[in-house]
Amino acid sequence: MKRLFPILLSLLSLLPLTTRAVEVEQLYSASVMAENNQSNRTLQKVAFAEVLVKVSGNATITADPVIKKALINARQYLVKQAEERVDGERYLQTSFNDQKINRLLRSSKFGVWSSNRPQLIVWLVVDEDFSRSVRGESDSDYAEFIDAIKAQANKRAIPVLFPVMDLDDQLQVSSRDLWGKFTDPVELASTRYAADNYIIAKIIKQNDDYKLDWSMYGRSNSKQAYEVWLHGQGQGALTVIGTELTDNLANHLAERYSVKASGNNEVVFLNVDAVSGITDYAKLIEMFSELSAVVQADLEAVSGSSIQLKLVLLGTQQDLLMELSLDQRIKSSENAFGDMNFQWNAIN
Repeated sequence: MKRLFPILLSLLSLLPLTTRAVEVEQLYSASVMAENNQSNRTLQKVAFAEVLVKVSGNATITADPVIKKALINARQYLVKQAEERVDGERYLQTSFNDQKINRLLRSSKFGVWSSNRPQLIVWLVVDEDFSRSVRGESDSDYAEFIDAIKAQANKRAIPVLFPVMDLDDQLQVSSRDLWGKFTDPVELASTRYAADNYIIAKIIKQNDDYKLDWSMYGRSNSKQAYEVWLHGQGQGALTVIGTELTDNLANHLAERYSVKASGNNEVVFLNVDAVSGITDYAKLIEMFSELSAVVQADLEAVSGSSIQLKLVLLGTQQDLLMELSLDQRIKSSENAFGDMNFQWNAIN
């Protein structure tokens, strides 16, 4: 068998060997509420725009001239639609053709962000009335901030959660840890929630105004400690600063993980172990064919329970490895000689 290109192996050493990414559902679907008796055609455009933002990860995509033309012809991308009444309001439920949308994005300057996306957890600490406290999932005083993050995360299709702050969380993470950004206990507590990245958000209440300071932590190598990937500040109403925080997270992650066409159609060979039977072969080929970074996936050779795939890449080798690092169906490990091994996860 041909071995994986050396450059691919060296790139893999820069990526996490274990990940807990979440597969986002209904990435190519949207539900939009009608306002002022909007027509279905108008609602189709609104829904299509929401889907394009989710799939590309780019919040300003609808301003692009190519995308604007596509929005006019939203019905060409529509697979199905249905009307629904909820509390007297009319909603249009829509689903769009994923292959057509991917082709549209790949033919433009925008990338495609796959459905495997990092799990985020937000640790919130609040300073008000001369005291500091950690606020969790069910906190009522800061529900506007929490709900704003959840709502915007749903629009941007990123998995975000808050800790429940039960006794286990309280024993592990204190307000002092979060305010001082002592990350060891936060990192440990985040493993309970299978989080790939964690955010420490500090809010200072100033009368009816709120000041926010936050940092997102991640790692590019499982052997290294978490580091600050992104930092930001905000001030204003809780809903405003929560929405802005979420948009910043989504923009950063989309830039990191979305795949843009390189134009090179590079070919690589990748070996995968622990593949048994025709069913596994078919699932493996299907999985690689669905990756945003791959144009074509073919079976090159079989040796026992090991197979070799020939991959034609849409993006770069780095794009491919980023996607694989977020896919639970493939496991990667390093042997005693420093070589990387890929293994099919039979559970899936």
